[in-house]
Amino acid sequence: MRLEPVYLVAPKPKPPAIATRRAFLLAGGTFLAGLGVGGACGYSAGACPADSDSDRGSDSDRGDPGRVAGGEAAAAATTGNAELDALRRLATEAPIAELMRKRDDFLDRLVRSYPRDEVAWQGVGRIARELIANPGIPGRRLVARWLAQVIERADPMVGKPLFQHVAGLRRLK
Repeated sequence: MRLEPVYLVAPKPKPPAIATRRAFLLAGGTFLAGLGVGGACGYSAGACPADSDSDRGSDSDRGDPGRVAGGEAAAAATTGNAELDALRRLATEAPIAELMRKRDDFLDRLVRSYPRDEVAWQGVGRIARELIANPGIPGRRLVARWLAQVIERADPMVGKPLFQHVAGLRRLK
């Protein structure tokens, strides 16, 4: 008698019809990521200050050299952004000594975060006038050259009124 091997083949297992734990976690993680990104984009779109003629001031000084025309109206109209409100206050209402003390941080934050805010850019004009008028500022020539470059690279909407200061800044020794 001869024995021949018999092979028993089991059918292929069917994938489960219900969602697995891994699929649930992946779907939940994707939903939360989308919710976070969508919420951040929605917040930033809604928190942007609207360009209106009411909060734009002029670049001329009043009798007080520490204030810029339109500064009170610009500071009174809050944007809802604490950093921008602080920059606007520094640019328009703060004494020129405080603005000059904080000029490096002011200019850096202004150029990086708010390149088109006309009210905050008034502070650049105040800094330029102070640099031209006061020869006792330490590092005056270096700051003047840097400020001239900042004005030249600014958005034309905010930089055009400030171009009048570039020649004076470049002449400083």
